[in-house]
Amino acid sequence: MTATDAVQEISDWLIGQGLADGGYDDLLDQFCERLNAGGISVQRSMMAMRTLHPTIDARGFIWRRGGKIDIEDFTTDRGPTQAFLDSPLAYLLQNRDIREVRRPLTGPNATFDFPILEELRDDGITDYMIMKVPFKVASLEGHESGMLISWASDAPDGFSPACISALRRLAPRLALVTSNRLLREVTINVLDTYVGHQAGARILSGEISRGSLQQIDAAILLMDLRGFTALSDRTDGAGMAALLNDYFELIVPPVLDRGGEILKFMGDGVLATFSLKDLQDDMVCMTALNAAIEALDNVRTWNAGRATGAAPVMELDVAVHLGRVQFGNVGAGNRLDFTVIGAAVNEASRIEALCDGLDRHLLVSEAFAAAATRCTGRLVSVGRHRLRGVSRDQELFTVDY
Repeated sequence: MTATDAVQEISDWLIGQGLADGGYDDLLDQFCERLNAGGISVQRSMMAMRTLHPTIDARGFIWRRGGKIDIEDFTTDRGPTQAFLDSPLAYLLQNRDIREVRRPLTGPNATFDFPILEELRDDGITDYMIMKVPFKVASLEGHESGMLISWASDAPDGFSPACISALRRLAPRLALVTSNRLLREVTINVLDTYVGHQAGARILSGEISRGSLQQIDAAILLMDLRGFTALSDRTDGAGMAALLNDYFELIVPPVLDRGGEILKFMGDGVLATFSLKDLQDDMVCMTALNAAIEALDNVRTWNAGRATGAAPVMELDVAVHLGRVQFGNVGAGNRLDFTVIGAAVNEASRIEALCDGLDRHLLVSEAFAAAATRCTGRLVSVGRHRLRGVSRDQELFTVDY
């Protein structure tokens, strides 16, 4: 096979990859294997791209001939290391007009202006090239987005002019596949972040018509921060947002870690559900109740620590209910909200509203208590109460914790 034939074959293969789903690691692995099969000797390759995710800033993949691909996520709370700042990657990102760095590592023209190049030479690398291919997926203001791709050769003479030409031709095609997969990943990340994983999956499956609702039986958690209004009146907006985020970090993980779905943030409130579809009622109820108790424990512990420093605190109230709800699209025209509606949601709201008056931070509905057979010994009745807008009184419960 000639070099021209190899490049054309890889180009055709990349077109097929652009039309298919798949991961970046498998894409890079097959790409590098095909380069080697086509006579372009690559011992090591790195591919990286910025993404759009609440906790992950960028992703990197390192391929080595005969080894497994190393995957590294660069989190948003992690600053750049000195090794990164001294790397060819940082150099390309800091210099928008420069698209390529090529460094021979043997012979009279060998250049070692980046520390990693000496490490590569010591590993038997003879030639190194990295390219930047910009595209607009996951573009952040002030930061260039796109794909970074490097190749390191261990061929005695490094990359030939024909190899360099082939890599320059193939890099944009690889970037096109990467951008297509990244666009889908970003779409999923955004949907998961703003509407939840289950709702996001349904939206991507085509459920975007107004009135497209699915009836589900679920345990419902309605969590609300007591004292929010009073505190917000004496706290500036930025400080209040930061404080809410801190509280939500205590409230949300207990739900998500147990397979629950956060459907909505409502100012200082959180609406969550645990579907009964795949589990028995008593198992779901035990899971939902444990999530509520852990959230309350987290807030109580955190408040105790803040109170010692005279920092402002808010108490958490939680209503736990069980019922049938409608889960889907509600809205007007082309502006929809994927949410849960129904009498059970309204009843959960009415129960939560009683927490302050009953001096309880956790109230459990009669329907939930009847289904939570594994939790019967933990539930303590607080009597029968009238729920606003509900025709009959119902017995409510709490947990002594």
